[in-house]
Amino acid sequence: MGLFDVDEKETQQNQGGGGLFGGGLAAAAGAQTVVVKPLPGTSLGQIPAPYQPHSEGELSDQEREDLKACKAGVDNLRNAFWIAGKSFETMSTGNLHREENPNFAAWVWDTWEVSESQLHRLMDEWRVGEALANLGHKPPESHVRAMTPLRRQTNDKVAITVYDTIARCRSRVTGDLVEKVVSDLGALPKDAKPADVSRRVRDLLATPEKEDTTGEKNDGVPDISSLNADSPNGESSPKPSNTKADALAAKDIERLQKTLASLQEAAKKVNKAAARRAVDTHPDIAVPLIQEIGSLLQQIDRSVAIRLPKGE
Repeated sequence: MGLFDVDEKETQQNQGGGGLFGGGLAAAAGAQTVVVKPLPGTSLGQIPAPYQPHSEGELSDQEREDLKACKAGVDNLRNAFWIAGKSFETMSTGNLHREENPNFAAWVWDTWEVSESQLHRLMDEWRVGEALANLGHKPPESHVRAMTPLRRQTNDKVAITVYDTIARCRSRVTGDLVEKVVSDLGALPKDAKPADVSRRVRDLLATPEKEDTTGEKNDGVPDISSLNADSPNGESSPKPSNTKADALAAKDIERLQKTLASLQEAAKKVNKAAARRAVDTHPDIAVPLIQEIGSLLQQIDRSVAIRLPKGE
């Protein structure tokens, strides 16, 4: 199958359930699916999962292919640190570097000038980055690094929930904001529930700091200890309210409506013939554009591929 050939079987599958509003992206766009092969190292699925070495001797053909894919993934460090992190872990676990340099940290520094401390951070953080990317976010490594104390205190799922909540409540996420939210959350119980922590984060972001009568800052939010077993309803406030949740849901509906409108508008302007002409005349410009379009469509599809309630 060529780079832009239509996969009729995949098109039929995409027109079934799942995907964007139950119809798949192909149904939303109202056009045939163009199969686009991503550039090497630009997709997490291209990176093999970490595995134990096949041997201590020369690399097998499969190991050489895996090493090549992982190197391409590391080259994508600037754009998607989680792909580089997975690549590093796969190469380290599989000892894929053994023919070039048995010292993994030294080999990484000589090849990419990535320090040993950064190397271990990337291998530790890539799963969080992957989860956030699947939710539609593209966090820089520094943002995930700012949540390290939270991850150590609780778990990755809580950290993912915190970042996702911040991104949904703020139009722009910065490292300073993530660090401040993590700091303001304070001590969390080890078994803190993500839903409870999400409510706490929304409260922190919705309540402006103000000076109390003693001159000390008061964020007006109950202490996080109310998340433990002593809280009768599991809420971060004695009287749970859906006001903020309703407002957040309204924003989510607006986002979905705008996304659908954008896709419908794009479907009117792009078709297979236009893609072929662009590639034939200006392949150096058209191919990266088409690959980026395909990547974004896949990202949207993953973001809305959720279990939908059955109709009455």
